[in-house]
Amino acid sequence: MLLTGTISQYYTYQTYKEDLPFMKLTHKLLCIAIVMVLLPTASFAIVDVGAYGGYTFAGKIDQPGIDNADTNGWQYGFIGHLNGSVIPMILSMGVGGFYQKSPLSYTVAGKDFDLTKTMYGVDAIAMLELPILIHPYVRAGIAINEKVEIKTPLGTWSDEKKFNSYYFGLGAAFTVFPFVQIFGEYLYNYSKLEDDGKLQSNSINVGARLNI
Repeated sequence: MLLTGTISQYYTYQTYKEDLPFMKLTHKLLCIAIVMVLLPTASFAIVDVGAYGGYTFAGKIDQPGIDNADTNGWQYGFIGHLNGSVIPMILSMGVGGFYQKSPLSYTVAGKDFDLTKTMYGVDAIAMLELPILIHPYVRAGIAINEKVEIKTPLGTWSDEKKFNSYYFGLGAAFTVFPFVQIFGEYLYNYSKLEDDGKLQSNSINVGARLNI
């Protein structure tokens, strides 16, 4: 019986020795996977570039000949930032640029007319960089240059101004793969037009960004 127990212990030990390299490899792979998941969520991107598209709703344009008309439509844009850590592993901030185009429409006396807004400028973002997959952020921008083209019953009117438009809002980014995030956001947009006119709107955007 003692001999049988010794033989059993020997084979158990041999089996453990054979499985040990596999167990070590599995442990290493598991550690690498955890690091790959947490790395993009626990450290800020030095540079990010992204693209987005969205819908503009509940907008208003108030301009001579266009009295507080409703506006809506699609928009798309591109953003990029150079980022820095404000509070390590907690908060990062970035400053960069944006380009945005909004082919909208507005309604006067039951008839729709086209309204196109194109702008580019400076964009800033502040993002929570907690070691989780979802990162809340706030974002704001001011247009260095903006062009608004409005079709009216009397013809086409256009206006181009500098530092005359801004937006701000909040959103959340979700890490889907190391260095790649998708995001959703709400923005409030405001533009000052000629003759004390104004164009304001709300928009929901969805996009993706690459973190380098």
